[in-house]
Amino acid sequence: MFEWKGRVIVHVDMNAFYPSCEQLVNPSLRGKPVVVVMTPEEGEHITRGAVASCSYEARSYGIKSGMSYKKAKELCPDAVFLKTNFELYERISKSVMNVLSEFADVLEVASIDEAFLDSTKKSKSYSSIEQFGRSIKSAIFERVGLKCSVGIAPTKACAKIASDYKKPDGLTIVTPESVKAFLAPLEVSRVAGIGPKTEIALKEMGITTLGELAKVSPYKLIERFGKVGLWMWKVANGEDDDPVIGVEEYKSISTEHTLDTGTTDFSVVLRELDAMVPELHSRLLELGLVFRTVGVKLVYQGFKVSTRDHSYLDFRSDENSIYQGVRLVLPKFDRSLPVRKVGLRLSNLLKLDPKQTRIEEWLSRSP
Repeated sequence: MFEWKGRVIVHVDMNAFYPSCEQLVNPSLRGKPVVVVMTPEEGEHITRGAVASCSYEARSYGIKSGMSYKKAKELCPDAVFLKTNFELYERISKSVMNVLSEFADVLEVASIDEAFLDSTKKSKSYSSIEQFGRSIKSAIFERVGLKCSVGIAPTKACAKIASDYKKPDGLTIVTPESVKAFLAPLEVSRVAGIGPKTEIALKEMGITTLGELAKVSPYKLIERFGKVGLWMWKVANGEDDDPVIGVEEYKSISTEHTLDTGTTDFSVVLRELDAMVPELHSRLLELGLVFRTVGVKLVYQGFKVSTRDHSYLDFRSDENSIYQGVRLVLPKFDRSLPVRKVGLRLSNLLKLDPKQTRIEEWLSRSP
């Protein structure tokens, strides 16, 4: 058993996930510059949109996520441009997460292509932390066919930075004793949750690296940024203790309501569902979640249950998308039977990083 004081936190980041999935199902794309484009256009033809992700071969031409399709085409006319295929990406993502669950005491799915693991107990059965990290990488490659970058550290913030340290296909281990030394020379922007506005504000205070941030009085940071200032100071000193939150907590949120009498009038059904939206939306925001799927459940007289749902291509957090989802699925129900109970559910949930939201919102309000 190896010596490691405190938690063993792992961050796994799938390398160029969307194009890697495309190359997995179509091996002829391997080694080629592949650009996956988010576009509203129908059919296979692409004339506009934005780059959702691209292979490392495409990145060598200067193409990057968020770039317009037109610009990417100018940089590499011979690249393979593909439309997003979320059904494929989600299927492969589930396979990856199933593998990771075997290495985790607690697994937090951070997004479709990254996850945090609290492996404090599971890692103890390995001869070294390096063997444990390589076992994770090998299992994903052998059972799914994809490469990933892995960071292991005693905190979530440091593990995420470590996974980004060597890409693609990297493994970076930061021991509890070396956290501060590892972080010290890095720019503050390397921390997830410290955005451009925060970086500028810190620079105005003479702080550009995490080492400099670690040396500043936490009270000075609290005075400038509020509670988030203390969190940033803890991150820089390797003392942040954010927990890895299990994925089972975020499967779905829902609410139901029984009607006074059964009805075949779907204007009544719609009105009842609309009345449930504000409560569900409030819970969504309180939990710091975003959703992709809106589901409606109708219980008819005689207790026949029917469910329908609508999934968006991207994650949403606004109330209008819930109302819209309800209207998209209602026409799919049988209207000949009296409805006795209605239910509304949000699923395919993702936990937002609350610190980034708080930091940026605080700065936008600051004088």
